[in-house]
Amino acid sequence: MRFSLLTFLLLLPVMHASADPPTDTLVAEVEKAIFKETNQFRDKHDLPSLSKSAELTKAASKFATFMAESGKYGHRADGSTPAKRAKAAGYQYCVVRENIAYRTNTGEVTAESLTRVFVPGWIDSPPHRKNMLAEHVTETGIAVATSDEETYYAVVLFGRPKSATIELTITNESGQEQAIVVAADGRSQEIEMPPRGVVTVQQCFPTTVSLKREKGDRANAKVTVTESVELVVTEGAIKTRAE
Repeated sequence: MRFSLLTFLLLLPVMHASADPPTDTLVAEVEKAIFKETNQFRDKHDLPSLSKSAELTKAASKFATFMAESGKYGHRADGSTPAKRAKAAGYQYCVVRENIAYRTNTGEVTAESLTRVFVPGWIDSPPHRKNMLAEHVTETGIAVATSDEETYYAVVLFGRPKSATIELTITNESGQEQAIVVAADGRSQEIEMPPRGVVTVQQCFPTTVSLKREKGDRANAKVTVTESVELVVTEGAIKTRAE
């Protein structure tokens, strides 16, 4: 028995024309179980459940079928990337992540035996676990495919659609020039804001906006947001417009 899995960062029943009905049923059961157990895992970590995306499912299905039929394995096995495959399937993305795995069997194969390998394998692998617990993804597409009923390939895409882009409108009402730092996903940028200046920032990840640290800065000179919001910079503080 061989088992392998990979992860890549930049996130429905599937028809398999070459498979007989029993295999179709098995594949559908595994896909359903992966979806259920992924959301259960997120729930245990106080994260919202993912919804199914038809476009991500289409991309996952095409790639799983490609690997099953070609025997090639890897996130770039078809010469493309997870994000490009998602886009080709019609998914307008802000973020796309991907987990893949395969298992080769010499004995009886059941939906339970495949699920037992795929899901725990991802959970026990830090990069895969990170994808499963990404707080900024909202949708998923899952597919399993085989061409010989011995080796099964699983693809799980995690995504955040472009329509869910986080848009921040920041206004400097402090009466003096302010320097703010916008940080997300391990990257940051510094923005100089003149009095009454307004900047708009679009992000795909939870974002922290803070006043540039100076000696004596107060604790409320920082705010973290996970959705579109209007922020106001005042003397020594930054807050949402509603506060």
